[in-house]
Amino acid sequence: MGVLAIDFGLKRIGIAGSDEMGIASHPLKMVINDSKDNYFNEIVGIIEERQPELVLVGLPIKNDGRLSIQDDIEIFTKKLKKLITVEVKYWNENFTSKEADEILIRMNVSRRKRKNFQDMLAACLIIDSYIRSRG
Repeated sequence: MGVLAIDFGLKRIGIAGSDEMGIASHPLKMVINDSKDNYFNEIVGIIEERQPELVLVGLPIKNDGRLSIQDDIEIFTKKLKKLITVEVKYWNENFTSKEADEILIRMNVSRRKRKNFQDMLAACLIIDSYIRSRG
């Protein structure tokens, strides 16, 4: 089952995909969030090209209240669902950006370059979490 994951951020949107068997993830693209919704064409194009069976949208889930970004993610997801026919599900993305940053630090990636890869790697971690949950 091909899966695509989206790590939505207010500045950058990381996109990752799985292989056809749903075993491994890999980064696909980092899209700039221009806050004018121009990024939807690029994201929909990636979805149409890859034809995943499922799109996961990372959503941080906190027990102690809502984060302001949750509203932005939900608005993004509602708009995306209107543009595609693929199933879209939220997936808990707690700490994926932090974990991605730590991985890049261990790989000695410079701070400047980390910004370009962090969101794509976080999207990979969303897929990896999903794959592990399927057992």
